[in-house]
Amino acid sequence: MSSQPTDVFLLSLKRCLAVPGFLDGFYERFVGSSEEVSEKFRGVDMKRQVRMLEDSLYVVAVAAQGGEGSPARGALPVVAARHSRHDLDVRPGLYDLWIGCLVETARAHDPEFSPEVESAWRATLTTGADYMRERY
Repeated sequence: MSSQPTDVFLLSLKRCLAVPGFLDGFYERFVGSSEEVSEKFRGVDMKRQVRMLEDSLYVVAVAAQGGEGSPARGALPVVAARHSRHDLDVRPGLYDLWIGCLVETARAHDPEFSPEVESAWRATLTTGADYMRERY
C-alpha cells in the first residue's frame, strides 16, 4: 500500500466496523483502562455513545484530510467545545489513552492490521486529539 494515511485508516475502519462488537469492544477496553475514564462514562447511554463514536471517527478522518481552516474541519469545534474543561472536562492526557485503546481494538478486529495500518490509525487520530487538546 502507498495510500494516504487517512485512506488507509478509513479502509481499516470499514473492516473493523464490519466485525460485530468493534465499537463495544473499544468502549469495554477504554472504560476499563482507568478509574478516571470509568468515572467519565458512569451513567452514560452507551448505545448512543457508540453511535456518536462511529460518527466522530469519520469526522476526524475528514478533518485530517483537510488543512487548518478547511471546511473539512467544520465539525471539530463543536466536538472540542463539548469535550473542553467547560463541559465534559476531558483532560488532554486522556486522548493518548483513547488512541491507544482504539488502536488495540482495531488490531484485534481488522484482519489486515499491519504496521502501516497502525501508523495510519495513530496519525489520523492524533490530528483530532491534538485539535481537542489545543482547545481544552
